[in-house]
Amino acid sequence: MAETVFRPQVPPGHIYVNDKWTNNELYTFLNRRVQTITNDSMDFVDFYPTTEFAVIYVTEADLVAGANYRRNLAKLKKANYERSAVLVEKTTISNQYFSSFQKFAVLELGLGIIPVSGSEECCQALVSMVRMGCEDKSNPFMLRGRVPPLETYLLKTLLTVPSLGETKAQALLLKFKSLINICNASLEDLTKVIGASSAQQVYNFFHSC
Repeated sequence: MAETVFRPQVPPGHIYVNDKWTNNELYTFLNRRVQTITNDSMDFVDFYPTTEFAVIYVTEADLVAGANYRRNLAKLKKANYERSAVLVEKTTISNQYFSSFQKFAVLELGLGIIPVSGSEECCQALVSMVRMGCEDKSNPFMLRGRVPPLETYLLKTLLTVPSLGETKAQALLLKFKSLINICNASLEDLTKVIGASSAQQVYNFFHSC
């Protein structure tokens, strides 16, 4: 059963921000780009770029700390939002923890993740979500023939696969439509899209222990 959670009516061009971020530089960045509305009743959700689009931000510190983020991601999955995404800081410090996070978020929960380098890039992703919400009501994780602004961030997940270039990463997203479908694809299906060598890299990346 989906968990009952706070679901705001977000005016176009605005973003709801969890009150816990108000003293963070991320809030300062956002406030310069879009209209922000802070709220202290958002529980596990950090941002609402649109009414039915819930976003959680997993920071470098969260990754290093370990299991704390898992509870919130599980809640996000159970809440059954029309759209959801997890922004995650992938830095030189958190990189060693990223693989474990990715397996939990993508393979176990089926959530879309967007690696970012820090607060400024997180802000850019959120602003893209706000603007996409104003322009297009379609699912931002479903591609339609080309890679629009938000999917540029999704590509970064695939570009962490060794030796996989942007052209092949885009081909995978265009073929399989989402990260979870790529994760679940067979080696044979991956090979048909990007060739045997690259397919083996992608398959090993998402299925290695």
